[in-house]
Amino acid sequence: MICGDFNIIYKASDKSNGRLHRRMMGRFRRLIDDLQLQDLHLNGRRFTWSNERNTPTLERLDRVLVTEDWLSTFPDHNLTALSTECSDHAPILLRTDCAIPHFKRFRFENIWPKFEGYLDAVAEAWNAPLLRNDLDAFRILDIKLRATAKALKS
Repeated sequence: MICGDFNIIYKASDKSNGRLHRRMMGRFRRLIDDLQLQDLHLNGRRFTWSNERNTPTLERLDRVLVTEDWLSTFPDHNLTALSTECSDHAPILLRTDCAIPHFKRFRFENIWPKFEGYLDAVAEAWNAPLLRNDLDAFRILDIKLRATAKALKS
């Protein structure tokens, strides 16, 4: 693992404007590729540095680069940008002790509609009463889809 303020970016989306030093970006990207490193996803904000001007330039200069072995050793990691009060950089916090839930992806089986009772199982799960009435439309849809998937898998 390599972490810190690299003072350089390796992709255009790491900067808020189009003023890019493409040659240096290419060198940094090649170094990351040559060392077979992966950039950990940053939660909480897109950029970690600001030049703090009236029209600021924002960049992601602070990052954590890891190997495949590191990812295998710490599969449940979380990289978060914290609030900044006294610096032009946002501090980043890497946690390796968090348990991020891993859900099995639902896969619809084409054979299911041929089974007797398929439509009844779908209708029963879809039309099951909701335990709360104060849910938004997306949460209701999520609950109905999960219930239907569970009924189909059983």
